[in-house]
Amino acid sequence: MTTPAVPDGVTTLPGLFARTVAEHADQPAITDADGVLTYRELDELSDAVSGLLRLHGVSPGDRVALCVAHSSGSWAAVLGILKRGAVYVTVETCDPAGPSEPAMRMGGATLCLSDMPRPKAHRCPRVLVIPLADAGPHTAVYHSAPHPRLATAACVVAPTSEADGPCRALIVDHTYIVARADGWAAGEESTPALQGERFGYFGDVPLSAVQLSLWVGLAHGAHLVVLPSLTCLLERGLREELRRRGITALALPVAALDHGVRKEAEGFAALRVLVVEGDGLAPEVCRMLVGAGFDGRLVHVTGPADPPRGES
Repeated sequence: MTTPAVPDGVTTLPGLFARTVAEHADQPAITDADGVLTYRELDELSDAVSGLLRLHGVSPGDRVALCVAHSSGSWAAVLGILKRGAVYVTVETCDPAGPSEPAMRMGGATLCLSDMPRPKAHRCPRVLVIPLADAGPHTAVYHSAPHPRLATAACVVAPTSEADGPCRALIVDHTYIVARADGWAAGEESTPALQGERFGYFGDVPLSAVQLSLWVGLAHGAHLVVLPSLTCLLERGLREELRRRGITALALPVAALDHGVRKEAEGFAALRVLVVEGDGLAPEVCRMLVGAGFDGRLVHVTGPADPPRGES
């Protein structure tokens, strides 16, 4: 895999986020069902998560399973894990009882940061479950600066689904995501900056399916907005729901776009930016989008070894 050039002065994801905080501290970072957090508030909350992990003995290089629903808390968890110098392991939490131990251990995790109630921990007797709710101002004081050599270290492990074939894990380092996220718009007219956009993503989509798009949003000062499921919005009328929530940009995997376009292609028409992750974006779907009135920027992110490319 060829690693893109890293921008001067920024080599880690915490460093990339710190730069965004410095430039957009009081701008909204993320909106969920509980309200809005600014970049400064998200930074402070992630410090509390980092301190919580330190109190539980998490060391740089440890792998921590992320078992948290999409919310401001999920990004505080991701950033807190990275600030501690640890690696986050994305785990789908579609089971109401929480993820199973094999699902976490497949990614090499021995700890789990979770927003599930404490009683659910019995499903994972050999995995230490750390409640995200335990993070607060009293744990933030234990936060320490990340290890300086993190750039070449792993930052995320994404186990694959059994539906995709034999289970395996994709391991990505800081340098790769930093370079992709920071260089998003450099020299490419078809890859727009996202600063100030209300950048929506669906709450039922696994983080691993849209994480590069969302890191791009955080790098550029976008306002992330956690949406209900695509199915829910389609039932209510996708176009009206996106308009009502002020969504100007949207991130979703290829399969979700394919489903959404075939159900309500005009629902995407008012978007300025549409970012699609994954292989297999069909030309037919692009034609249906354009035919339904979409005239914004469509960016197709095709995988860890491929650069983003714009399609009109």
